[in-house]
Amino acid sequence: TSRIDHFMYAVPSLEEGMEWAGDTFGVAPAYGGEHVGLGTRNALLSLGSAYLEIIAPDPAQRLDNTTGAGFAAMSEGALVTWAVEGNLADIASALAGCGVKTAGPNRTQRKTGEGDLLVWELLFPRDSEHGPRMPFFIDWLDCANPKDTNPPAGDFHTLQITTPGATDLQQVLTAIDLDVTVFEGEPLLTVSIETRGGEVVLASSAETSGLSFG
Repeated sequence: TSRIDHFMYAVPSLEEGMEWAGDTFGVAPAYGGEHVGLGTRNALLSLGSAYLEIIAPDPAQRLDNTTGAGFAAMSEGALVTWAVEGNLADIASALAGCGVKTAGPNRTQRKTGEGDLLVWELLFPRDSEHGPRMPFFIDWLDCANPKDTNPPAGDFHTLQITTPGATDLQQVLTAIDLDVTVFEGEPLLTVSIETRGGEVVLASSAETSGLSFG
C-alpha cells in the first residue's frame, strides 16, 4: 500500500530554515544529517501521518552539479516536492504501465545527529512533464520512519496538486493506489498542516517548480 511519506521544503540556508520552522510551527525541528554526495543536509518535523523535511545546501560539501547547488541559488524557502512510501518494485511496475520511466532503487544513507545510521532506498521518475509535482518514492527498509522519531509540529491535513496535463498525473497516482486529486492549471503544490496555532499552508514557488531530482 502506498502512502504519503513526506514533503520537501527547500531553503538556501539550513540555519535560517530552522529558525523559520520554529517561528512558523512553534516547535524547533531536529537536525537530521548530511546527504553525502548530494550537497545537502536537513532538519525534520513530524506531521503525524507524514513529516516535513527542511532541506538546504551543505556548506561542508562541494556543491558543483549537486542538488544542493539548486537550493543555494534560491531567493527564499518554498515547497519543492513530495515523497511516497511503498514497495518500490510494485511502484516501478505500476509506473511502467503508465509509460513512466524510473531510476533506481538507489540505496541512500545518512547519520543522524545522535550518530545512528539510517539506510533507505529511493526510486525516481525520469523525464516527467510534471516535474516535482510527480512524487519520488521511498522504502525505509528496517529503519524507523522519521514521522515517528521527530518533534511534532502538527498534523498533515491536505495536499493539493495543480499541473498542466492533470489527467496524466492523476492516472499515475491512481495506478499506485494513492488517493490524491490533481487539478488542471499552472504548476503548484500546496500542503495544509493543522497546528496548535492554526492552519499553516506551505506552497511551491516559480523557483522550485522547475527543479528536478534523481
